[in-house]
Amino acid sequence: MSSQSTTTDYINSLQLTYKYLFQYPGSIMLVLGFVGSSLSCIVFNKKILRKNPCSIYMTAFHISNLTQIVTLILASVLSIGYGMTIVTRTLGLCRFNLYTAFALDVLSPSLLILASIDRILVTSPNALTRQRSTCRRAYISIVCVTLLWLLFHSHPWFLMSVIQLAPDVFICYTQSPIYLSAISYYTVIKSILIPSLLASLGMLAIKNVHQLRFRLVAPDVLTMGTGKGRSIQSFHARDYQLVRILLIDICVYVMCTYPQTAFNLYLQITQSNMKSADQIQADTSIQYICSFFGYIPYCVGFYTNLVVSKTFRNEVKHIFLCK
Repeated sequence: MSSQSTTTDYINSLQLTYKYLFQYPGSIMLVLGFVGSSLSCIVFNKKILRKNPCSIYMTAFHISNLTQIVTLILASVLSIGYGMTIVTRTLGLCRFNLYTAFALDVLSPSLLILASIDRILVTSPNALTRQRSTCRRAYISIVCVTLLWLLFHSHPWFLMSVIQLAPDVFICYTQSPIYLSAISYYTVIKSILIPSLLASLGMLAIKNVHQLRFRLVAPDVLTMGTGKGRSIQSFHARDYQLVRILLIDICVYVMCTYPQTAFNLYLQITQSNMKSADQIQADTSIQYICSFFGYIPYCVGFYTNLVVSKTFRNEVKHIFLCK
């Protein structure tokens, strides 16, 4: 009896934890994320930054984050934090919510990967390699990657349904066990591969930056995205600022998605185990908590950029001063 009571208390604590996380910090994070992503899009489109290919990638990244905030994160806060489930009211909303969840969850880090590759190119000691970092290549890469993931993740439009579990209790789910198994494996692979790739690219960019500190490299017109001459110091300073912004975004993403990655591995390993109702409730509660931390990278980019980049801070000041 004592053991059962302890288990019940543990599950109740988990349920209250994820409810209050989404209800209070989640609501604050939602508002701050919407404001921050909007301002980030404006900053990276300022004249001083928009000619840089990395700024184009970062603008697309924050647009993707903004879309995720007003679709998936808003729906999660309303549903988990306040019990206002709207995505199961119609089949269209159900499928749209899952479609955006699948697509944007991969699109945002993919844009970070593209930005990382751009920073690796622009910090390369080889002048020909640096010339590959162009605005035209950035636009083409963004369009191609966006279309790829939007098409690749179109499966929820056909395979997801609204299922009734009890009176007035509906969920978005699939009735195909094969599809469910495929999603499980895909989620685990994605949650391991993307953070690992981002971490590797980030370390390679750091290595290039470290090497460039001891080299004198003349700026290229193509790399700078403009025909106007600028000093070597100015060129390096601006690109190093963007490298710092990118690296902090990568660090936040990897750290915040690690709990979800670990829990996805646990679910995959234990999927064949027989679990009690209490275990299922506990797993669901922990999954909600992990997903909350997974939403953080999409909402805090603006504020971490303020901390690490003087150029970013100055441009934000200019926005509020209407300069």
